[in-house]
Amino acid sequence: MNDVPTRVSRRTLARLAGATALTGAAAATAARSASAAPANSSTFRVASFNIYSGLSDAQFKDELNAITDRADMVGLQEVQSRGDTIDQWAANHDWYAWTPANMWAREVTVLAKKSMFDRIDKGTIFVCDSGPEGEPPPPRYITWATYVHTPSGRKITHINNHLNAHIDDNGHPYDLPRTADAEKHIRMIKDLVLDKKDNGQVVVTGDFNVDYEDDKRVQYAKFPYTVLENRQNGVPSLRSSYSRIDVTGLPTLGNRRVDYVYAWIRTPEARLMDFDDHHFVYNSEHSDHNAIVARLWMKH
Repeated sequence: MNDVPTRVSRRTLARLAGATALTGAAAATAARSASAAPANSSTFRVASFNIYSGLSDAQFKDELNAITDRADMVGLQEVQSRGDTIDQWAANHDWYAWTPANMWAREVTVLAKKSMFDRIDKGTIFVCDSGPEGEPPPPRYITWATYVHTPSGRKITHINNHLNAHIDDNGHPYDLPRTADAEKHIRMIKDLVLDKKDNGQVVVTGDFNVDYEDDKRVQYAKFPYTVLENRQNGVPSLRSSYSRIDVTGLPTLGNRRVDYVYAWIRTPEARLMDFDDHHFVYNSEHSDHNAIVARLWMKH
């Protein structure tokens, strides 16, 4: 499994012109706060990838193969028209794919490798419909699936989502209906995490359309850094790989880090899962987003 792309493409360099200097195409970093993996544990990789909806079928398949080569659990966004393709790919490659019947719920499909996970439940939740019919932003949904992590026998729920775009200005909210709907969306994600955490471990993926560094600096009360990470009260709570490890390497969209992998981090004495000091950004060949991939350990 190839963790680190070997070069930065011309396309990505052009896309990042004028952005902050790159420190590497995909950097694995020394952890600032991720806990060391216990001896009796195993690791798995979780990815979030917004695959541009305007790609050709061949380009889409390239992107799907690339990210599934690099992860064991994947949250996709913008794949509302790709349900049949994903289902067929999953059947051929021994993966679970949750592609709901509703097109806009399918937009946030989740996948998991059958050799590592056994799916035991799945669902989808309607969030909002911000735009007039036929106009963006489209209806928003949250999808989720619960698995047994087979090496450890522990349950884990994967929650995936895509927030409305153009909701923040350098970490400050735009006063728009789409922003209010995104704030509702964030609260619903947190509520679902709180509902699922007592039944096992939880990871969250998605395109949040809010830059992590801007959000951390501003700490607007209704954006992800404050709502999801609950910094006022510490752990147990969600933490992104950016918070738990570091901010490094490529951004995920332009010069922004808007794509996330979160995990529910418990207190040290109760901790069964955590990031294990490694994440990277996959340099996409075709999409406007790059994918973020984070490695976690699970205690046996």
